[in-house]
Amino acid sequence: MQKAYNTEDIQFDFDVNSRKVAVGENFTETITIHNETSSPLPATRLVATSSSGYVRKCGVQVPQVPPYKEVTVELEVRVSPVTSVEQIDPIITYSYHGVTTTSSVPMHIFTGKLNQLRPYHQSAPNYNIVLFGIAGASKSSFMNSILALLSTKNDLVHRAAVGGGEHHNSRKLAKFELENIPVTLWDTWGLTPTTYTSGDLQQLLDGILPANWDMDFVFDEFRDQLELNASTRDSRAQHGVLFFIPHSSLDKQDETELIKSTFEQVKHLNPMLLLTRADEVDGSIRAAPHKPSADIIELKNQASRVLNIPFNRIFTTINYTTEKKKTFAIDRNTYEILETAIGIAEQNYINKYPQTQARRPVPQTTTHAPTSATVSSPSATPAPKPKPVPKPKPVFSW
Repeated sequence: MQKAYNTEDIQFDFDVNSRKVAVGENFTETITIHNETSSPLPATRLVATSSSGYVRKCGVQVPQVPPYKEVTVELEVRVSPVTSVEQIDPIITYSYHGVTTTSSVPMHIFTGKLNQLRPYHQSAPNYNIVLFGIAGASKSSFMNSILALLSTKNDLVHRAAVGGGEHHNSRKLAKFELENIPVTLWDTWGLTPTTYTSGDLQQLLDGILPANWDMDFVFDEFRDQLELNASTRDSRAQHGVLFFIPHSSLDKQDETELIKSTFEQVKHLNPMLLLTRADEVDGSIRAAPHKPSADIIELKNQASRVLNIPFNRIFTTINYTTEKKKTFAIDRNTYEILETAIGIAEQNYINKYPQTQARRPVPQTTTHAPTSATVSSPSATPAPKPKPVPKPKPVFSW
């Protein structure tokens, strides 16, 4: 008669050491089995399944485990050929010697599709996506959510400064190159009635402005540097736009008018509208963003009506707040937004650089004649002007 075991007799450790895979591809999980009894565990098969059917029944033969020892095996987890991230079930159920346990697979394992991106034009080696929107709309928080998603660690990542402070990115144009993914995300200062009034939004979209450009800089003061680096503009030109607005903006007429007028300026890039802080409307969205409640759906409908934006281009962001560890639900929602944004950017890139097109010619630098000075009357003796104190030159990233 086979001995009955329990969870005190047999313990498990799980580690997904697989390369990152695309949604619907098999992956590998390393399983360590600890025998906490004084008798050997007979060789038998460990079987994996999932209640949703996402993981198809599969298994691996485990050799005998000596008393108070451990054995490590690798299992190729076979999954159903799904195509949508919403169909992923991260919970795997394992059975071994009558003991049942579960493990949860982290979302970063399923981001392998992003590593297969191949921008092909040599003057634009990355897809550029700009994070733009109303001041205080959690753009930097979303940047941190992306970094957390792509990290192989379970601890949260905080690279983009959030919520003010000495190093907050809200005043300068900051770029983040994603590791092993040919995508650059550009974090911007917030949209208000007094910002982006001097053509700087279009300059940003065209790649004229470099990283570390301050919102208060005047174009003419840096004209020489900007024109000297005109040949690299394609590497900074934007291919996609994530337009962030807090849900509360929908109830403020002045903000909705500002959003609509600005949205027109980026419409040619097929922007995505991201509603932030939706968990203030319904807190349950944090646990299941892919299953929005009626209140969240109505919020998106309101945004579509007020701003005249297609419903399928409106998404809700859920960022980490008090969490110390990553969650599959938040990471999955972030991935869905990022994957969609990259798909739009890729199409805009193809439209701009048809694959049959040769390398684009380097833009010609325009030479501007010096502005003539006003001549003073000979009878007037102007007072000597104090010499200005030289300011430290900013360090731009081209």
